[in-house]
Amino acid sequence: MTQETAPQPEPIPHWPGRLVNLGDHQVFVRSAPDPETGDDAEPALCVHGLEGSSRNWTDLMDLLRSRLACDALDLPGFGDSPPRPDGRYSIAALAQTVIALIQKQSEPVHLIGNSLGGAVSVKVAATRPDLVKTLTLISPALPDLRPRLDLVRFPVV
Repeated sequence: MTQETAPQPEPIPHWPGRLVNLGDHQVFVRSAPDPETGDDAEPALCVHGLEGSSRNWTDLMDLLRSRLACDALDLPGFGDSPPRPDGRYSIAALAQTVIALIQKQSEPVHLIGNSLGGAVSVKVAATRPDLVKTLTLISPALPDLRPRLDLVRFPVV
């Protein structure tokens, strides 16, 4: 007896992407333009968190693409982006990369950041508000400088 198996659905393909030259380094950018809105959609840029990549954004990009032309970059050294040649990975250095990418696209974007990408996005918006139409933060990794009295007990122990 042979057992018939149900046909398996086709795997969901990755959104298309390309390496973008920013002068001294390159970043990989994944895009999800909506074929119906085409060039009329407003641009959005998604910035992933630590240990993430542009692939973290594909589901959200799919939901937003009827209204926004979404791009998601792989920060230098993550996903398909090569490392920065200068070896800098500070929030300021990553923000410079995002700023260079937005400038290359020559239009302000709706900037969306998660975790580390949220911290980078805040730095971009603070440094170059002219490049950011809106700022959306999802669990951003921002420093909390308030004193925490609960930590006083650790040196005592």
